[in-house]
Amino acid sequence: MAISVVKQYSVFLVNEPGTLKTFADLIVKEKANLIAISQDVRFDAAVVRVAVKHNDEIGHALTKGGFTNVKTDAICIDTPDRVGIIRDIGDILHKKNINITAIYGSGSSTGRTRFIVVVSNITQALSALEASGLF
Repeated sequence: MAISVVKQYSVFLVNEPGTLKTFADLIVKEKANLIAISQDVRFDAAVVRVAVKHNDEIGHALTKGGFTNVKTDAICIDTPDRVGIIRDIGDILHKKNINITAIYGSGSSTGRTRFIVVVSNITQALSALEASGLF
């Protein structure tokens, strides 16, 4: 099990054919290790959240490529897949009065689950999650 800090970029994309490909081309050009992605589409636009390893810096390249973006530190929880993980994360953070502003993730055929969690206070959240002994 591992808990680490990663960078999340929230990127505004116009909802048109080829926009996601152009965005992905830029990620490849920057050699950024994309570890998670989430997309929220609203009619003619989308916000794509991507998480990259903490030492990957792509904000300047995104801006130069014409993509409006916001960088945020996020928590990456890599844990064995089991029922109740989301409940446990929510319970731990709720008890410390820490708000979750975004969460996304996935499981895999290897029995691992990875969640990206964006919170109101990353220092307190890391401390609470690590102290829980669950992750």
